Amino acid sequence: MPAPIDVVFIPALLCDAQLYDDVITSMGDKISAHVLMSPKPTLTESCADILSRAPEKFVLVGTSYGGNLALEIALAAPHRVMGLWLMGCDPGAPQQGGPDLAGGLETTPDVVINMLAGLVVRPVDIDAATKFKQMANRIGGAAGAAQARALNTRSDRTPRLGELTLPTLVIWGADDPLVSVATGETMTNHIPDAAWHVLVECGHLPTLEQPQQTAALFSKLIEKVTSA
Repeated sequence: MPAPIDVVFIPALLCDAQLYDDVITSMGDKISAHVLMSPKPTLTESCADILSRAPEKFVLVGTSYGGNLALEIALAAPHRVMGLWLMGCDPGAPQQGGPDLAGGLETTPDVVINMLAGLVVRPVDIDAATKFKQMANRIGGAAGAAQARALNTRSDRTPRLGELTLPTLVIWGADDPLVSVATGETMTNHIPDAAWHVLVECGHLPTLEQPQQTAALFSKLIEKVTSA
């Protein structure tokens, strides 16, 4: 039996390892999972921090904030990242003038977490919303605010997406209200070896809302990486 392949999972903002639990369980001994988070104030610093703790070579998975961080890592260390799975991230520069998510998480974390629970997953998916709130309460408002501020330090990575020549999987929820399907499709079109999948009845957190479908697609990416 082949040795398991190292996979680094980076959770979304206010999420922890539970975001990927079902996928990791489904993959079984095909992978050796490393769920890594970084408290650094910028994505660039978090990128260096995670690379210092990650295996020498690995497949990289990121969702939303974690997807933006995964992009930074893949561009910074292409010789170490063997495959890439992105969900719900925007490679463009941050929009100016939006709600102060970081400030809200610091001053009224319960209110903001409850509001986000109604956005990041479909309102009808009560189980997924409950799991999100469990994760968010474990992470806490202060840490979530730090993640939000780090995300706002990102640069526009769209011009560099063509450098990502590694096998890439991009999965999007058809009902994602935070980052449009069009954004995900455009990003995919700029990555030379990317597979694009839109999941119906799914919002911003595909591995939480559609774990079986995402695990099946991820398994194909792992097979592609290991057969290369």
